[in-house]
Amino acid sequence: MAGIDSIIDRILRDARESADARVARAEQDAEKLIAKKKDQAKEEEAKMLLDAQKVIEAQSKQNQATQNTKSQRRLLAERVALIDEIIEEAKKRIRNLPQEDRLSMIRDFVIGNSEGEDGVLIVSEKDQAGISSAFLQELSSKTGSTITLSDKPGSFDTGCILICGECEYNGTLEARADDLESEIRDAVNQVLFAKK
Repeated sequence: MAGIDSIIDRILRDARESADARVARAEQDAEKLIAKKKDQAKEEEAKMLLDAQKVIEAQSKQNQATQNTKSQRRLLAERVALIDEIIEEAKKRIRNLPQEDRLSMIRDFVIGNSEGEDGVLIVSEKDQAGISSAFLQELSSKTGSTITLSDKPGSFDTGCILICGECEYNGTLEARADDLESEIRDAVNQVLFAKK
C-alpha cells in the first residue's frame, strides 16, 4: 500500500505543481492584462481629456464670437441712436431758423427745381406772411417763369412745395431730410466715428 500511497502522493504533488504553475502563469497573464488595460485606460483618459479640451476651446471661441457680435450690435444701435438724435436736433434748429434764413432756403429750392415752368408755391403758415410780392418777383425773374403764392398754407412747418403743371416738387424739411437721409447719416457717422 505504501507504493500506492507514494504514487498517489506523487500524482497529487505533480497536480499541485501543475496547478501552482498554471496559477502563477494566470497571475502573470492577469498582471500583464491589468497593466495593458491600465495603459489603455490612461490613453483613453488622455484622449478624452484632449477631446474635452478641444470642445471647451471651440465653445470658448464660439462664446467669444457671440459676445463680439452682441457688442458690435449694441455699439451699432448706440451709434444709430446718436445719429438719430443729431439729425432730429438739426431739424429742430432748421425749424427755428430766422424767417430770412428759411426764405433763403425756399428761394434756393424754387430756383433749383422750377426748370422754367410757371409754378404755384405753397409754404407753411408761419412763412406765408413773409412772402412778399418782391420775393415772388425775384423768384419769377430768376427762374424765367411766373411763380405765384398759394392762398392756402401747407400742413408742414418748414420748407415749401412747388407745383409746376403736373409736377410737384417737395421741398419740405421732412421730404428733404428723407431724400438725403443716407448722405446725412454717412456725413454724421464720418464726423463722429471716423478713426483718426
